[in-house]
Amino acid sequence: MFSRILVPVDGSDNSYRALDAALLLSEKLGAKVTAIYVMEDIPVSYVVSEKLLREIRYAYKRENQLILSKCSEIATKKGLVIQTKLLQGNPGSIILDFCEKEKYDIIIMGSRGMGKFKELVLGSVSSRVLHHSSCPVMIIR
Repeated sequence: MFSRILVPVDGSDNSYRALDAALLLSEKLGAKVTAIYVMEDIPVSYVVSEKLLREIRYAYKRENQLILSKCSEIATKKGLVIQTKLLQGNPGSIILDFCEKEKYDIIIMGSRGMGKFKELVLGSVSSRVLHHSSCPVMIIR
């Protein structure tokens, strides 16, 4: 039924709980899990120097790669191997496009993450994915 599981992560507790749920399902079904992190564009209206902007982007990318590394470590501790991928753009759109292009069977994600404004009810990214995905979506709180 579910052989390919996509887990968008952002470093929030909810996203790690979603990863745990995906890993549990993977253990039961033998499904392959891919954790993705979608880097949002850095809101820059005025940059003092190109060098500073490059440094900020590098630090941001490094931080996001550490989150994916943590996901791999969590899986390894459970005796599982997952794929990880760092993408860039609008998180909701990128998650939906990647899922469809790569033909995932289910998306498991946290209800709220660490997006721009930390949405008050259901996060804007999870809400968009839930309402526009062509495959089942499991929201973890």
